[in-house]
Amino acid sequence: MNADGGGDRFDRQRRISGWDQRRLEKATVVVVGVGALGSEVAKNLALAGVGRLILCDPDTVAPSNLSRMALVGDGDVGRSKAEAVSRALRGLHPGGRAESRTADLVTGVGLGELADADVVLGCLDSRGARLRLLGRCALVDATLIDGGTEPWGGEVRLRRTADEPCYSCALPAGDRSTGDQPWSCQDLAEAGPAASSIASTALIASWMSLAALRVLLGLPVPYSLLRVDAPTGVSTPVAVRRDPDCPRHRPLGEPVGTLSVSCRATVGELLTLLEPDEEPLSWTEFVVTRACPSCGHYAEKRRINSTPLDIDDLSCHQCGCLVRPGYSQRLRMADQDARLDALGIAPEEILSVRRPEGGYAWRRLER
Repeated sequence: MNADGGGDRFDRQRRISGWDQRRLEKATVVVVGVGALGSEVAKNLALAGVGRLILCDPDTVAPSNLSRMALVGDGDVGRSKAEAVSRALRGLHPGGRAESRTADLVTGVGLGELADADVVLGCLDSRGARLRLLGRCALVDATLIDGGTEPWGGEVRLRRTADEPCYSCALPAGDRSTGDQPWSCQDLAEAGPAASSIASTALIASWMSLAALRVLLGLPVPYSLLRVDAPTGVSTPVAVRRDPDCPRHRPLGEPVGTLSVSCRATVGELLTLLEPDEEPLSWTEFVVTRACPSCGHYAEKRRINSTPLDIDDLSCHQCGCLVRPGYSQRLRMADQDARLDALGIAPEEILSVRRPEGGYAWRRLER
């Protein structure tokens, strides 16, 4: 025992008014993007004692990350960011769970997981990715804290429900459908990567972490948008308003049913739980085979849903002619032996099922 809290690693923060450590231990937080900003946020939340962290990022550690990511080192270059960070977090907080998802946000984290999370943190550096995460959170009314950095500051945005103003509301209508092009690297060949340092990264990560902890503890956060400017030492809440024409405020609506299969099931196993004329759809396109235009031969089954494609996938195995692949979101078009996760279906995803009489039903996969 010692005078600074004895054997309780969380003693000092338990002394904070309004703090509830057990509430944090039971919390689930999703962090989408675990580069410089996301790994710093995840580190703060793990040290605070958040019980479960889901870390999603398809990227690998690059040498330029090493000056801004405290949780990785030279030996992690080329390795998955999500896996490297989750491994480090398990060392920082052995009592917590840190799960890595080495996929993009649509195929890495299901809508059911977003719905169940106590808070979702977006730490993404492209407009397209931020808008996609915003839209998926709106579908299930998930609380989202979105952050972005600049060389000497940045911003933090909080949207508690889909009814509130959002990042997309402040964009011109034409920019709301933008592709996944980094907004800070529009001409990468000329400008190079966006300017950034650990100082601004840690600053914005701290603000995001504080907002997340207050949400998790049920404490008020009085702003929706906070601008932070380090040179002037000013942090400014900014009033935002909802644009009635913004499309990212539409929850799924009707009750979501369940399907007694997980994303590890096959397409065939999923279809047995649906009516023959119901059409289950994925959120992203997957590859389907087409007949060879020269000889009419179909690719072997093991090639049907292979991604990414190489020259062997594109060549007819009968005559060698190149076969243009097809793409679909209709799961009935896939090989029935294909696993759902191989087609880009995330854990606990909520699938849209087109009804024969019109309209859609929502069906959630089990864990």
